[in-house]
Amino acid sequence: MRKEIITKESKNVKQLGRILYHDGICYLGYSASEIGFYYTGNRILAQIVTDAWYREDGKRGCIGVLVGEDAEPWKRFELDTEEAEYLIFDREEYAKWRGVAVEKLPEELAVRIVKYSENAFGVAGIRYLTVDDDAKLRALPERGRRIEFIGDSITCGYGVEGVWNVDIFETTQENPMKAYAVRTANALNADYQLVSWSGIGLISDWIPEEQNEPDTTILMPQLYPYTNASLSSRLGIAPDAWDVSGFRPDMVVIYLGTNDASYTRSISEREKMFIDAYLELYRKVRDNYGNDVEIVCCMGIMDRTLCRAISEFAERRREEGDSRLHYVEFEGQREENGIGTDWHPSETTHKIASARLAELCKQWL
Repeated sequence: MRKEIITKESKNVKQLGRILYHDGICYLGYSASEIGFYYTGNRILAQIVTDAWYREDGKRGCIGVLVGEDAEPWKRFELDTEEAEYLIFDREEYAKWRGVAVEKLPEELAVRIVKYSENAFGVAGIRYLTVDDDAKLRALPERGRRIEFIGDSITCGYGVEGVWNVDIFETTQENPMKAYAVRTANALNADYQLVSWSGIGLISDWIPEEQNEPDTTILMPQLYPYTNASLSSRLGIAPDAWDVSGFRPDMVVIYLGTNDASYTRSISEREKMFIDAYLELYRKVRDNYGNDVEIVCCMGIMDRTLCRAISEFAERRREEGDSRLHYVEFEGQREENGIGTDWHPSETTHKIASARLAELCKQWL
């Protein structure tokens, strides 16, 4: 077998998401970042490194491997060692999992290695793939559209596979493939990248009721300009500015404010601070991608406190001439649709939200 090192310049692998390359390693950090390719061989192994989170139960990085057109991963595993070799694909084992004879499988199969856990927890650094000597890798095709999602835990798919008041959060309950963002992109035949982090806000991360000062430990304005500022810090290197030419979206979806609301609390001065920060993010998106990109501001599933403020912000910008800025207010989640870990939306709620968002986006795109 031979080694395949994945670099930014690799043409035989599709690279999706804000992937950081450092010291010969391809780092999948953000939710739903991935590498994907068609493969003609029988077996794939991957040498993967992770960081200090591997020491903590429930907070390890998680990977899913999707094959062919499968909606569910045939393999999904935690990165429980600082560095190890993991089985990514085995043709015979996959055939058994599918319940078909191995000779019935196509010679060339699509293989996608996807980061299921979010960037706040264990990273997945692919040092190299080990593939069959005579196997060919061919990059998966680009889709017809591109969408960037900027968000918090809802966008990450936090707790979507857990149950409220039953489960304690673990990264194994995170599944961005079941969350509204990836679902919406799939419905629109769009490639996607997620810049999302649980608990994050624009002026404050989530804080408990008894706390009155904002938590500014890590805010979206500190992350968004960079490929992966948090991981760069953990690696002891300077963050590199995100190269906006690498992924020029047709649409940018912003879903922020749920965590800020724990601080703003309908206090007008605080809401003004939030909208000022929202305006700066909006301007950054416009600076990155120009005036033709559609921007969609979302709110409402978990908390509705800042719905009015965001709606009024979008309306003012439209009155000032930005016809490509939109506002979507989701219905609040309902207990009859299930509630995920820590009061986060269930898969059913994500399906409802993505159906509404995709239908509107089809009009705007």
